[in-house]
Amino acid sequence: MRVFAFTLVCFAFAFASAAPTSAQDASPRYLDAIREELERLELAPSCEAESPVRARCELRDVSRDGRSELLAYVLYSDESDTAYVWVPRLAIAPAEGPGTDAVLRRIAELNWSMLATKLEWNATDGEVRLSAVLHTDSSFDRRAFRNLIRVVLSLARRHGPELTRLAESED
Repeated sequence: MRVFAFTLVCFAFAFASAAPTSAQDASPRYLDAIREELERLELAPSCEAESPVRARCELRDVSRDGRSELLAYVLYSDESDTAYVWVPRLAIAPAEGPGTDAVLRRIAELNWSMLATKLEWNATDGEVRLSAVLHTDSSFDRRAFRNLIRVVLSLARRHGPELTRLAESED
């Protein structure tokens, strides 16, 4: 009986030490893979688990000439099985701004032609952002994730200046 009790106690200790000590110690399923892929793209990510099922990464893309930098984010969720990628504040077009109509028209034109990404406009503060979603319900496709990050950053660099000019225009 003592051997059985000793074995049971040893098993309990081994199981307890293998389990996370708190909910905060657990991290979302693909957080490590996301961090690795962002590092592979040399984007110097800063990632942290917000809960056992959600994580957020901040990344910075410096232009080749070093004169500009894009800030982007990845919000990963095990609950929705998605990685939401976005570049905030490509432009600011307040609802009553003189160039906002032109910005919204251009956003509609660009969204018509973009496949994996979309431009979003927040009427409360005028923020224009570029975003994309990668679904992770069956697996995390590292290659698709890297490609999506590249596309989002490339389109942000291409369309951000134009949208800013339109937002600042008087026409």
